[in-house]
Order: sequence, then C-alpha cells, then structure tokens
Amino acid sequence: MAGALATIVAAACLFLRVVLEYLYRKHATVPVHQRWVSLFVFGSLVCGLGWGVSGAVLLYGASAATQTITVGVACAIVQGAAGRAFMMPGTAFINVALVLGLMAIAAYLDGNYIIIPACVLYYCFLSSFIVQMVGNRMRQLRAEEMNERLLEELTVKNDLLRVANERLAASAFEDPLTGLANRRKFDAAFDEMLVNAHRHQTSISLMMIDVDHFKRFNDTYGHQAGDRCLQVLSTVLNEVISQSGLLARYGGEEFVAILPDSDLSRASVVAERARHAAQLAGVAGKGNCPPPQSVSIGLVSCAVCPGISREMILAAADAALYAAKQQGRNRVCIGSDEGLATSSAT
Repeated sequence: MAGALATIVAAACLFLRVVLEYLYRKHATVPVHQRWVSLFVFGSLVCGLGWGVSGAVLLYGASAATQTITVGVACAIVQGAAGRAFMMPGTAFINVALVLGLMAIAAYLDGNYIIIPACVLYYCFLSSFIVQMVGNRMRQLRAEEMNERLLEELTVKNDLLRVANERLAASAFEDPLTGLANRRKFDAAFDEMLVNAHRHQTSISLMMIDVDHFKRFNDTYGHQAGDRCLQVLSTVLNEVISQSGLLARYGGEEFVAILPDSDLSRASVVAERARHAAQLAGVAGKGNCPPPQSVSIGLVSCAVCPGISREMILAAADAALYAAKQQGRNRVCIGSDEGLATSSAT
C-alpha cells in the first residue's frame, strides 16, 4: 500500500513536469516571460514536496533495508536538485529541505532517530555544495562577460589600428603639401613601369616640370602664398596628367610625371595641355593668392631596351627642362638622344 501511494505521488509529480515542459515548448517565447519562471518554480516546489511525501511514506513503518534503500534514492534525488542549483539556488534549498525534512519527520515518528542527524548533516553538505557551485558559476559568468568585453574592445582597437596603418601607409607615399605622390612612390612606380615597358616592348615618357621664377615668387608674396601656388598648380596638372600616368612632387617647386605606354606624339599633347592648364589656373581669383605662374616642361620619350636606364631617362628629361628654361620658360622642350631638344614655344 505504501509503495503504491508513493508511486502515485511520484508519477503525479513527473506528469506535472512533463505538462509544464510541453506547454513551455509550445507557447514560450525568447526572452522567457516572468510567468513561465513562476510556473517552473511552482512546479519544482510541488515536485519537491511530492518526492518528500513519497520518501516519507516509504520510510514510515518499513524495514531497515527498505529505509536504507529509500534514503539512498532520496539522496540521489536531492543531489540532482542540488546539481541544478546554479539556475535557481533558492528553489534548490527548499526542494532539498522538503525531501529530507519530510523523511526525517517520518523517521522520527517511526522511532528511527539516527536518520534525523544524517539528514541534517546531508542538508548542510548539500547547502555548502550549492553555495560553492553558485559561486563558481557566478565567477564563470563574470569571466565570460569580461572576455566578451575585452574581445569587443580588442576588435575596436584592431579596427582603429588597421585604419591608422592604412593612413600611415598612404601618407608614406604622399606629399603632405600637395597630396600628390612623393619621391618614394615615384621611384617605386618608375621602376615598375620600366620593367613593364621592357617586358611588353612599349614606349615610356617622362616629364620634368618646374614652376617658373618660383624663388622670386616666394620672395615677393611670401611662403604661404608659395605653398598655395604649388597646391593649385599640382591640382590642375594632376587633372591633366592623371588620365595618362602618374604625377609626383619631385622636390621644391619641381614635379615629375611618368606616362607609361606613351610615345612622343601622345606625350607631347599631354605636356602641352598641362602647360596651358597651369597658365590658366587662375590662382589670383582664390582669396589672397598671388597671380598665376607658368611652368617649363622637359619631355623625353623612348622605347625601353636593355641599354636604357632610369638615370639616363631622368638625365635626358632634366636636360630638356634646362633647355626650356634657357629658351625663355613657359614652354615644352623635347629631349633627343643627345640630351638636347626641340622646343614647343608658348
């Protein structure tokens, strides 16, 4: 009779848990509503009470062997409840107390007093176990939260570092005043274009561009006006040259342009357009800027072969620029194999 009653109570508790689980899976949403939390707490307490009643029924009036088995099963049950205590430690404490308390009462009524201190000791053991486990879980959650925060901060800092590195890499090849390619980028690009021209047997053209009378310009209008003049000229020159090649600031008031896959005829057109664009830049109309400046251009064009080096091309273009200055400035001078040139006047 006691076994049947205990079985009915345990089956009813199990049925209640199954029904709650079914309803939750069918209707619950994420995040979990407070109503579901309350239902699960209620179900857990009812089941704890049910297991306590079942244990007490089996314990009361039973033989010593049956009582031992009952206590062993009860210990397994409350150990399982304690193992889930990190979810709701308060509920676990109550469940353990319900099961062990009702069994201790049954043992006391049956005259088995030794079970009472055993239940008390076991409850103290499980309580310390729950406290330790909850403490470990809380430390784990704090560590996970800190890891997530550090990971997020690291991701942000990595993004900032990547952007900074990209800017640094860009600035390493950029002239700070004009925004054009600097000497370092020009050297690297020139070498690469020479290799490509030699591989594909194509021509390459080089222009050396110098702002006319720039020292006198600086002395007359000041260095700020000179900087502004270089900025305006670099903008208009780049608008013309960037369609065909690379314009770089070579140093001071001197610019250099590489035109890959460009013969003399095509390069001459680009050079003349650049010279006219500089002359018509309209610097004077921009605030307190000085009047427009002209530029002199030395141009050399050649088919790249093993006997042609970058130094030879640069020297020929520089000689052509010198010739343009000697012939009156504001003109394009085309370098020959001997380093001299015919000129295209204003």
